[in-house]
Amino acid sequence: MTTVARQHLYHDASSSSSYHSTLNVLPDNPNPQDTHLHATLQKIDQLANEDVEMQAPLSESSTFLVLDTNILIHHFDIITQFVDDAERQSLPVVVVVPGAVVYELDGQKNREGLAWFARRASTWLLEKIKERKMVRGQANEETCKASRNWKIRVPGEVFGTERMNDALILDCCLYFGRSRRTFVCSADKNLCIEHATQGLPTITPTRNWSSREIAWAIFGEYGIELGHFGPYKVSYRDPKTNKSAQPPTAAADVEDMMMVDDDESVAELPQPSHALDLLHLQVIDHFTRLLIELVGRVGGSEIRGSKDGGTSASRYAPRWQKQGKPYTEWSVDEIWEYLDERRKTRLTSPRVDIFLSKPYSSRGARRGQDWSRRDWDVALMGLARFGEAWEEDSIGESLGVLEPHVEGIFAMQMRPTGI
Repeated sequence: MTTVARQHLYHDASSSSSYHSTLNVLPDNPNPQDTHLHATLQKIDQLANEDVEMQAPLSESSTFLVLDTNILIHHFDIITQFVDDAERQSLPVVVVVPGAVVYELDGQKNREGLAWFARRASTWLLEKIKERKMVRGQANEETCKASRNWKIRVPGEVFGTERMNDALILDCCLYFGRSRRTFVCSADKNLCIEHATQGLPTITPTRNWSSREIAWAIFGEYGIELGHFGPYKVSYRDPKTNKSAQPPTAAADVEDMMMVDDDESVAELPQPSHALDLLHLQVIDHFTRLLIELVGRVGGSEIRGSKDGGTSASRYAPRWQKQGKPYTEWSVDEIWEYLDERRKTRLTSPRVDIFLSKPYSSRGARRGQDWSRRDWDVALMGLARFGEAWEEDSIGESLGVLEPHVEGIFAMQMRPTGI
């Protein structure tokens, strides 16, 4: 059984004379604390259906990788690492997020221990789908169903309540499998068995799963250089819903070592293993993404049209203009400087931008465990006030679901140091 509860997607047919029933979409009036998540998931669904023709043309060697919800919730950092690695090498792989998975993410918004991970996943998905590169959603018509709309259930489709979404994911895989090699990536053994019986290859997480292992499953037969893909990395997981990830064993799996040229391998740096370090890295990643999204809305054409930088900018021009790099690549301190020039907020100690900087990347930046409990509270409170000043719902919502994780870690008996 999957560790992510399946949600009911359909309206019940009101009468036997009804020809079909339609997907019960995201609520029209979400709870106030879910406004941004609701808007994010709606936008993902909208982008998937805007214009399928706008997707980049596929090569004959393209491969589809269809994700289940449990991958985005419990193995988020691994799948994002794989996407980054594959995009950097311009590999012919397309990551597909079924429509059923988008709605399942909404179902996790108030589940204890999972809401934080659902928001991380939905924010990343929207960012990647907007880029129109390697990640995309499922359009309504991308289905094998006779109705030509995956959201419509017609008579004769008898899905068990618990397996209904699995059937929709299978339908998505079968559709894309018509034209290209298609894998489903899931931790749900039952779902994988269903796909295997249909002749669809599956990828299931292992104990020390990594971007490299995904690459081996998809491209191993083509002799791809696995050293270009990241190794296993430990990530923070809620101890209440998932056993904490452990550092890799000394003896790596044989398959994980196959075909890796030491000269080509990516640098394998010491990994953090303290819970505060791991959660802090997720906090940095998520809130930086939200702040970049805010900069894009606030700056508009001013920042999108300014890419010259360098010598063409006045000596008195702001730093972001002198550097001339896309705002999506700005560091946290650059983001904070740009926004603070437009709307001043009260300084905190520690400063929010320093707290959200990667450890040792700038003066004062440090690991999660090196910040005291008071530092965590002050920095996150400063971030909350910043969100209120900008009327940015995404920040407040995310802080609300992050709080139980911070509380839980500080309530644990922890090791005094990490790696």
